[in-house]
Amino acid sequence: MWLTRRDSLCFRGAIAAGAVMVASSCGAVKQPAGDSALPSEPLSSTQTSIGMPTSTAAVDDTDAVRAALDAYQGMWHQLTIAAASSNHQVNALASHASGQALTALRGMMYDDSMAGLVTLGQPRLSPRVAAVRIPEVPIEADIVDCVDTTSWRKYKARGGAAEDRPVGRRKTSAVVRNTDGEWKVTKVIIGEVGSC
Repeated sequence: MWLTRRDSLCFRGAIAAGAVMVASSCGAVKQPAGDSALPSEPLSSTQTSIGMPTSTAAVDDTDAVRAALDAYQGMWHQLTIAAASSNHQVNALASHASGQALTALRGMMYDDSMAGLVTLGQPRLSPRVAAVRIPEVPIEADIVDCVDTTSWRKYKARGGAAEDRPVGRRKTSAVVRNTDGEWKVTKVIIGEVGSC
C-alpha cells in the first residue's frame, strides 16, 4: 500500500536574485540554485550547490543538504531490507525515520506481511533538496524525488510469483529534521505509479 495523503507546508514566496526565499511561520526557507536531480549516492562537498550559509546557524546549508540526503537515502536502504521480509518491527528503520514517516513505513510493511507479500529488488532514487530552513531550530530540509520501482517488485512470500501490480516512477516528498544533531526523515509521501 502506497501513501497518497497530502501533508501541506504553508509557504509564502518572494523571488529575489534568482533564489527563492520563503518566509512564513515555519521560518526562512532557502531554495538551492538549479533544478537538476541529485544522484542517489551521498554527495561530496563539490557536488552540491546552494546559497551562502547563515552565520547564526548551527550548520551551514551545504552540511544540511548532505546530512538530509544521507538520512533520506538511509531510510530507503533500511526500507528495502525490511521489505524483503515485510518485517514491520525492524528497529533499523528508526535509525533514519521517526514520526509520521516511521509509522507510515511500518504500516506498509505490516500490510504486506498480512497480505503474504514481500518486495524484492532495488528502488532507484534521484533525490534533490528543494529547501532548507536555517537558522530555525530544529533545522529542516524538504526533499523531492521520483522513485523508480521498476526493479523493486512485490512477490508472494510463498511460491515466489510476482504480483501483477503496476511498477514505475512514483513522486515522493519528504521532510528531514535535525533534532539534537540527529537527522531523520519525519514525513514522507510516496505517490502512485506514473505520478512523476
